[in-house]
Amino acid sequence: MVDDFIDQVNSAPDLDIKFPQNADEWRATNEGFRRRSFNDTMGGAVAALDGFFQRCNRPCTKEANNIVSYYSGHYKSYGVNCLAAVRADLQFVYFAVILPGSTNDIVSYAMAESLKAMIDSLPPGLYFLADAAFPLGEKLLTPFVGPQRHRNPYNDAYNFYLSQLRIRVEMAFGRLVNKFRILSGKINGRLSRVSAILTACARLHNYIIQRDGPCDEMTVGMSTGEEETFLQIRPDNTAPLGMSYLPTIPDASYIFDTEDGLVDLDKDPDLPLCLAPGAPPVDSFNTHTGSSEKTVSCNNESPTAMKVQRI
Repeated sequence: MVDDFIDQVNSAPDLDIKFPQNADEWRATNEGFRRRSFNDTMGGAVAALDGFFQRCNRPCTKEANNIVSYYSGHYKSYGVNCLAAVRADLQFVYFAVILPGSTNDIVSYAMAESLKAMIDSLPPGLYFLADAAFPLGEKLLTPFVGPQRHRNPYNDAYNFYLSQLRIRVEMAFGRLVNKFRILSGKINGRLSRVSAILTACARLHNYIIQRDGPCDEMTVGMSTGEEETFLQIRPDNTAPLGMSYLPTIPDASYIFDTEDGLVDLDKDPDLPLCLAPGAPPVDSFNTHTGSSEKTVSCNNESPTAMKVQRI
């Protein structure tokens, strides 16, 4: 019965996760970020982009040709990499289960063809925001890291204003995991079932925000901590830096900035061995492109993550 419900959620057109469809919708999405940007500094932002790690069972050889690629040495668990972009009100405009859990965000982004195409087609002056694990571009802004961060006050100020808005995607993940507690642990079942459950939770996440009414309007003046309390987003004891979900872990060449200073991940012995940027995709996944989102299926089976395979 649960799997039937998941199938119904994932096949309901009214619950589709879509990019804004016209100029008015893009304008409304942009306005949500402008209200939260200090002095309208990041006045062209339309979405915040990031990935997160979802625990799952060890895949079987019938599902995956490269089982070890699903294992995260950092989290000591098998899992999958999810990639998402959100509006200022925390609704997803893009959500996809892209690749195995040891994959870093830059590789996942390279595989997200519909997402890249949408970002590349944005009108001049509009852009997505992401962290430094993603490739910098005119329409995808990322922060300065390492020595560049403090090279001059302008770089530091830029990072502050970008982070002020980019945190929306982290809050969206936190709200998703706190609302659907199945995501706070290990999802049991085949990879197709894991993908279907994640997709259903993301679609229902948007539906709940739409039904709850204008929470975004009520939280504009709140600090991040106050808003997280208001939205009942609680930290996960197993997540780093007091986060409420498990972020994807970048590869060993990435220098990660924290509020406490610089942490050189080259020196972290718990880092997983991730795919290098530009490496060929793991051949255990086939991709399926829907209207504006991309999901995954397993091996050479029918490429749809919308139907749950019973276990």
